[in-house]
Amino acid sequence: MKREFYFFTGGFIAGIFLSVYLYRKQKELLKKLSTIEKKAKELSKRKVKDSIDEITKLLKKVTSNTKGVPLEEKEHILKKVEEKIKKLEKLI
Repeated sequence: MKREFYFFTGGFIAGIFLSVYLYRKQKELLKKLSTIEKKAKELSKRKVKDSIDEITKLLKKVTSNTKGVPLEEKEHILKKVEEKIKKLEKLI
């Protein structure tokens, strides 16, 4: 009985810490997207600017609509988003 309680409590606490970590990571990624959008507005090439705007809108949509998604899947999505942000930063 005590053992189950300890496992439950440990899992609960670990879940809280993981949620806080993912929430902070998501906020950090949204800040990066905002800076990329600002830089994209300054670009003179219309085609590149349009593609960057499209990608940033898609990434914001993916990161903001994560309600009801398991934590492992959220972490996987955030990693993909982070990779795409790095590609956008290189492009700019």
